[in-house]
Order: sequence, then C-alpha cells, then structure tokens
Amino acid sequence: MHPILNVVVVSFHHKRGCEVEYSHPKLDGTGESGLPDEWHLLPSLALPDGVHNCQKDTIFFLLPSREEPGKSIFGISCYRQIDAKELINKSEDVTRTSVQKAVCVLSRIPLFGPLKAKLEVITQAYFEQKDFSKVDVLAQMYTNLCDIFDENLTGEYFSNLAHHVSEISIQELFIRFRHRALLLFKLFLLERKVLFIAPTGLRLGETMLAIVSMFPKLLEEGLFYATIGVNTSCHFKNVNSKTEGKSEEIVIEEEVGVQLSHDDPLKEKDSCGFPISLFTQGSSFDPYLSIQSMDLVPKTQSCIFGATNALFAMKKDLFDVIVKIEDDGSLVHNHIEFVNDTALERVVSLTTADLRFADFILKKVEEQVKSSNAEFDGSDEWIRLQMKNYLLGLVATSRSDLQAAIPHFGIAFVNEWRRTKNHKIWVANKHEDLTSVAPGHMFSEQMGVYDVYLRFEHAVNGVEGASKVIGTVNTAGKNLGNTIGETGSRVKAKFSNWWNRKATAQEGVEEAEEPSE
Repeated sequence: MHPILNVVVVSFHHKRGCEVEYSHPKLDGTGESGLPDEWHLLPSLALPDGVHNCQKDTIFFLLPSREEPGKSIFGISCYRQIDAKELINKSEDVTRTSVQKAVCVLSRIPLFGPLKAKLEVITQAYFEQKDFSKVDVLAQMYTNLCDIFDENLTGEYFSNLAHHVSEISIQELFIRFRHRALLLFKLFLLERKVLFIAPTGLRLGETMLAIVSMFPKLLEEGLFYATIGVNTSCHFKNVNSKTEGKSEEIVIEEEVGVQLSHDDPLKEKDSCGFPISLFTQGSSFDPYLSIQSMDLVPKTQSCIFGATNALFAMKKDLFDVIVKIEDDGSLVHNHIEFVNDTALERVVSLTTADLRFADFILKKVEEQVKSSNAEFDGSDEWIRLQMKNYLLGLVATSRSDLQAAIPHFGIAFVNEWRRTKNHKIWVANKHEDLTSVAPGHMFSEQMGVYDVYLRFEHAVNGVEGASKVIGTVNTAGKNLGNTIGETGSRVKAKFSNWWNRKATAQEGVEEAEEPSE
C-alpha cells in the first residue's frame, strides 16, 4: 500500500465552522464532503483552536485508520490566513474580512519531518494564487509525494529518512528545556496523563516529537497504535496508578508481563527490544488535540498530548502533569507543573548522575551550536545515541535489581517504572543483545563540589532572575574549586547545609535516595 493517502483542504465557514472543502483523491465517507466517520475530528485538528488569532501555523496530528481498525494514520496540516480583499476569485461563502484554510497531507506512516518543508511550500503557492478554486497545484503535490515516498518506503531507508531529513530538532529541545529535557524523557516512561500546551501547534508538535524521537525507533515504528481515537478503552490496569511516595522494593510480575507481551500489537522489535511498547493498549500519544476531543481524555489509561487552547490547562483534574511552553516573541519560557500527584515530582526528579548526564549533553549541544560546525558530537543523531545508551543502562539495572546501581537512576523512579505496561512487556521478552548490556548509570561517579552547583542551576532554571543567581554562584564556584584542604571541606559543608535548608521537599527526598558517598 502506498504511504500517501490524501491531500485535503479544510476551511473555516462562518456558519458551519471547520469543514472539509476539497480532497484528492476524493473522500468516500458518509459525512459532509465525503468525510468518513473515523475522521470526524479531522476538520478541528487541521485548523488550530482560536483560528482567527494567528496568521499561520503547522500542526502534527494522528487519526484512526479506516483500513486497519485499531491502528493510526498520520497527518500534517499547514494553516494560513489571507485578507478577503486580496482574493481574485471570491466565492459567495466569503462574507468576512479574512479567509482561513489549511492544507493537509494524510499518510499511513509518520512522515512529519520530511513532509513539513514540502507542505509549507505548496501551501504558500496555493495561497499566492489568490484563487482557491485552482486546485491543480494540490493534485500535483499528491502525485509528487507519491513519487517521492513510494510504497517501498519502509525499514532502514525510512528510519534514515525520518532522522536525517527531519526538521524536528532535539538540539532545540535541550536548549529550551536544558536539564529538564531528561526529566521529560523519564516522565514519558511512567505512562501518566501529561498535557503539553503552547501558543502554536508547530512549537507544540516539534517539542513533543523531539522527545519521542529520543526513544529508539519509537517515532518511526512505535506510534501506529497511539492516537486517543483508538485508545479510549483500557486494556491494562496499572498496579499503582497513583504514587504514594514510597520507595520500597517491589516484585516484578513475570506472568503479567508475559500476558501483556502476548497482547502487544507491536510485534516487530529489534534485538534490544526497540521500539518499546510505550503507546499501546490504552496509552495514547497525540501531538495535537482540539477542544472537541477533551471528553476523550478521562477514557484513556494514560495519555500524552498537546493543545493550544488554554481551556485544557484549566481542567487540571484530568492531568498529572502540565507542561507549559510560553513564547513572548523573544524568549521561550517552559514550566512543568505536577498537579494531581505531588509525589510524582519526587519520583521523576533527576538524580545527581542524571544531572551530570544531561549537563554533558547540553554542553556538547551548546558547543556545536556556537561553533556552527557539522561535527557528530552534539548533533541530533549523537543525542539519540546517548539516550539509547542511557535507556539500555536503565532497563539493565532494573532487570538486574542491582542495589548499588538503582539509586543513580532514582529508587522511586525505577520502582514506579517497573509497574508500567511498557516495562513489563520489555523485560518479559528475551532480547539477545539486551542480555549483554551491563547495568549501571554512565555518570555514576563520586559526588563533588560541582554537583552542588549543577543541582542549584537545575533548581532555579526558568525562574525569573535565575541567570543572575547562577552567574553569582559560578563566580563563587571558582573560589570553591580552588580551595583545598580542611578549609575547602568546611566551606563545602556550609554551602551544602545552606542548600539543604533551601531545597524543596522534592530534592530532599531525591537526595536521600542517592547512595552514600
């Protein structure tokens, strides 16, 4: 089957709202303009909430497949707005001062990155005609996309295309979120209800897909059962859906894992077990949902999705975590709010070893961006390799139950992850290359003075005036770093005592979980 399904135009009508105006090939459903029942949310997904408030946007979304029930298809929409006075051929439906339309491409496989630039160019050309009855450019785009992305676009070729052509930057994710990019990575593993909210669909989608792409093969092969449209009934019950902040050891339930593995729709995995079954059997991932989809959220076991409508953020009882991405035009501010489960903040918090690892990646990224070179270190592919090694070390440590290594990832975190569906499926299967992975954290070193400052920088990141505080601390750090002997120990002890008094309850618990050094 060919990966490209349809090119669709969705418009905003002043009386009927969002509706499908054109499709190539034609849709053959029973709804308006042939819209299939399975795709009834397509019009609201293609046009952003608050459509009149933005001139342009790009949205990534998922829909249920018509051909294979239970599976997902993938959409990308380029929205534009034009002044009605500029139109050469104005239809009778145009009664307002501006016209809003979106051009969408629907595909059987996730071509988000490779399609983005092409679709934006064609959408711009379509609008520059100033006559929306001229759809030849859209029909030609469908033909061209079919030529570029043929039906043999699978396997290693598609994997390389998705990574190397993609404009979804993991570097940008680390620059925006700094060390907390690793916190979001760990949060995804815990199968909670997480809302990402941003002013634009593009910033929203790029952020969420960047996190997904850090999990090996998950973006290319692991989202086929992810959309909330096919995951509104739970097939798996979490043993402990709400954390109580306890860090006692638990027993890995082998029989439950085997049964879940038997029911897992992601049958094709590599010798390490990738892609992991993160978004299957009641766990959803949608990089964009419109307000019409809000009633589906309570019906899911777990979900990670994005929205641009502020009304979502007001429904805090529906989510465990809300990640806000605010853009004032010159700066991007990110805020991670743990709303319904305060213990979860402690569970997912970064250990000292985690902070070293995240700082290592961040410094490499900043070096490459600053020098504008094409070196592998600090590139998106390099980051993916580091995250793969981190994840392999994490699962090897969890499987081995090595007491000396678990605290470096966080005792409470490892215990909570063991309770999830994706962990049970992963460890229940025999993956030949996974057995040879040594347990342990790559950055499990003895704690030093630098770690204190690293934790301080992480704690104040994103807070107003943080850069000024960090600068002061770094200046003082040079003096501390040059201080040796007994005096240095006393200074370090005094600073550590001060830090412990100022630290949040989250960090206090996390530090208690670390091995004594």
